[in-house]
Parts: sequence; structure tokens; C-alpha cells
Amino acid sequence: MAKVRRVRASRGRWFEYVSQGKGPATLLVHPGGPGLTYHYLRAILRLANAHLRVILFNPRGVGHSWRPSSPREYTISAMAEDVEAVRKALHIRELHLLGYSAGGFVALEYAHRYESRLTSLILCATAGSAEEIRQANRMASALAPPAWRARIRELTKAKAFATDEYQRLVEKIFGPFQTRFFRGTSRDWKATKLSPDVYRAMMTRSGDEFAVDGTIARWDGRRYYSRIEVPTLVVVGRYDFFLNSSVEMSERIEPAHLRVLQHSSHRMILEQPKEFLGTVREFLEDVTGG
Repeated sequence: MAKVRRVRASRGRWFEYVSQGKGPATLLVHPGGPGLTYHYLRAILRLANAHLRVILFNPRGVGHSWRPSSPREYTISAMAEDVEAVRKALHIRELHLLGYSAGGFVALEYAHRYESRLTSLILCATAGSAEEIRQANRMASALAPPAWRARIRELTKAKAFATDEYQRLVEKIFGPFQTRFFRGTSRDWKATKLSPDVYRAMMTRSGDEFAVDGTIARWDGRRYYSRIEVPTLVVVGRYDFFLNSSVEMSERIEPAHLRVLQHSSHRMILEQPKEFLGTVREFLEDVTGG
């Protein structure tokens, strides 16, 4: 297992990371969540070789990485700046950036701010805006049984977001779109931890899982699509609630290639790991010359 390390970046920040492979090309992986540790993505380390270094890191406030003093500092733009700080601190010259789920939001923001530092972009199980997250939430809710929807409305009206009943219902409603084909609990998923502070600050200050009222509430990366010129791979599960968003993303980013994994939902790296890794490997071989 790769050794956990710590890199010190500018302005007193530090970040936990694991690394495998030599480079010169580097695949830097942002785990998203927001607030998830990188552990559920550890299979990506298998892509490392004598020419490709793979780095998984914990973003600000996640795991034992640097934690800002205010929840207002958990933003997409700040996390994109962190990616650039990590790139500089680890002396990455050929950067291939992979963002998974909310990590894709950060990857899009990074591509907008620092495209000259970027060699390629891999957007996995992600969307391009807070509004698309709300649309996905509404779609998942609309497809739930009427009794579940009615009870969620009652619990929401009572602001009973912290109750076990509310959390169980949310899991049931989103399950078909997040873990439809996930059987059992993998070691990597067991090792994954969520930072509630980061998640609540960015996604839902109120606790309402359908509202998207955190710091990303007005974020919209769709306006960046037409400006992205680096080779881009968009990967999504057939049953992911971000399927439509990913299709639009691939159509509007001109250098983008879309791959839909047919037996996956949002956790496709745990549902179809061989196919997911094969897709990413093939793309990287193309853009790095093998």
C-alpha cells in the first residue's frame, strides 16, 4: 500500500497524499464528495507505471489536510487554487487532472483558471453547475415512491434533517442513482471518511439534502465549456443522476470524448472498476503517447 505523505504548499497549507509511479506525466486525482477522503479511489493507483505518476490527495478540511478557520473558505474556487498549490509543491510539469463527482467541479474551475498548466482533463460522474445538481435531486425525488416523497416533505417541513429516518429515506431515494450495482462494502469504501464540516459548508448548510444551499449554491462551470481546449474525457455511469449533465458536458467541450459505463451508477469505480480503469488508461495512453 502506498505510503501516506504530506506536502507543504504556499500560505501555510498542507495536504495529505499518496503517490505511485515515476512520471514525467502525473495524474492528480481530486476525490470530491465534497468532503470525502481519497480512499475510495485507491484503485486508480494501479494505473501508475515508469512513465506515469498517480497522486491522490485529500482536499482542504478532509482527513488530516490543512483546515481553514472559516466554513466560508470551503469553495470551489479556493479548492482549484489548492490544486495549483499542490501542483507547484510537487513539481508537476505534465498535469493530467481527474475530478470525481464534486472533484469534477474543482477540475472544471481549475481548467478555467489554469488551463496553461493542464495537459488533459478527466471528468468522472460529475456535473457542470449547482443548478444541475438540483435538477438531479428533483429527478431522483420524482422517481421515488409517493409515500417516500410525502414523508420527506413532512420531515423537511419539520426540519428534521438530523433524524435517522430522514437520512435513511435520503439513502433509499438516491440509492438507485448512487450505488445501484454496488454489492457489499469494499475495503476502499470502508476506509473512506466524510468530513461533515466540508460537506455541510459546501452542499447543505441547512441539512436539506435536496436544497444545495452551501457555498456552491451559485457555482456554474458550464460557461467554461467552450474555452476548454485540452483533451478531455467524460466518464459516467448509465444510471448516474448526472448522466444528462455529463452528456451535455461532452457535447459542449469540443475536445471531449464520452464513455458511459452501462452497469454503473454514481460509484462506477466500485461498480465496474475494470471498465473504469481501462477507460482512463486508454485515454491517458492516447494523450501521453503510451
